[in-house]
Amino acid sequence: MNYFSLAATTLVLIFTSTLCRAETHLHITTGFTPPVSDFYNIVLKEADKRLPDISISFEVLPAERSLILLNQGINDGECCRIPSVVVNEYKNLVAIDVSFFSARFSAFSKNIKTSVNSFEDLKPFSVGTVAGWKIAVIKLEEIRPAEVHILTTPGQLFQMLDQDRLDYGVVGYLSGLESISRFKLSTIHAIEPPLIEKPLYLMLHNKHKNLTPVFNQVLNEMQNDGTISRLYNELIKALN
Repeated sequence: MNYFSLAATTLVLIFTSTLCRAETHLHITTGFTPPVSDFYNIVLKEADKRLPDISISFEVLPAERSLILLNQGINDGECCRIPSVVVNEYKNLVAIDVSFFSARFSAFSKNIKTSVNSFEDLKPFSVGTVAGWKIAVIKLEEIRPAEVHILTTPGQLFQMLDQDRLDYGVVGYLSGLESISRFKLSTIHAIEPPLIEKPLYLMLHNKHKNLTPVFNQVLNEMQNDGTISRLYNELIKALN
């Protein structure tokens, strides 16, 4: 075999090898808004770095649209959901087994002396939440506090808390911290423990179900080596 034949053969082998290891691109969306979507983004960027044959792009969409486009196979993943809530309606979705974030609904108030451990403890008070936070809205409808206010944005909710027009506001923990930071509301605090905490899971379209073990492994590694805790704590620190 002469030099040119050897060179041509080598190039063919390299090209074929590259094709066999072609990178899989995943377009993952979320229906969450900042700061939760910011956390998802930084976790997925770290996963991207650790997955040599997978690249990930990330986009924030309206919540329902994000699920619809994934179910149609137009997008590749959705971060993150409670599988039992969505799989009956969106049947082309498969969940990763490892959760790296939980939906945490907390009560926020100037009054941190009163014990609030459950939604039922809010019954005697004036309570507000935000339209679209379905779990909180449903729970408040069930317990029927003395007053209920359903607001359009977290900003409106926290302004009412600041003006003493509400006793308690119920929203996602990170969204609450972001509102406190943005509006400089140092007298309002999150009450521990959270009222509800539910693990959420990355969802993929069925065409990518072969990637579930890959994501399970990388997310487990990121949890075990402390990366996810570090990224979460850095976000919390930035909001305080």
